[in-house]
Amino acid sequence: MKLETNNENAEFYLASLALGLLEGMKQGVIHPEVGIWSLARPSFSNEILKSPIISNDLKYVIECMDEIDIWISFENGKVKQQKMINELKEKCIACLKKIKKKRDWYADCCFND
Repeated sequence: MKLETNNENAEFYLASLALGLLEGMKQGVIHPEVGIWSLARPSFSNEILKSPIISNDLKYVIECMDEIDIWISFENGKVKQQKMINELKEKCIACLKKIKKKRDWYADCCFND
């Protein structure tokens, strides 16, 4: 599948995706390792991190997605993991609050055969 949108909408869609993944992790329906293989995957995250149109807060969230699962191996890891997830969710929410509400929310997708 390929999702396409205007550059000005990238922050909205990426923050929304990250927020959804983080909430799924918090609820236990998405394994924290998913962060590594989705948003933190180098071929994806490198493009985000070098983009001038993505906020530093959202770049921070993307960078941290591959660190969420590591907490479980430490003492009191589940608590620390949940704390990190909550902090990253707050950053996503802050990003979404800053986005102008009136804009063209264009998105298009196509599925590969």
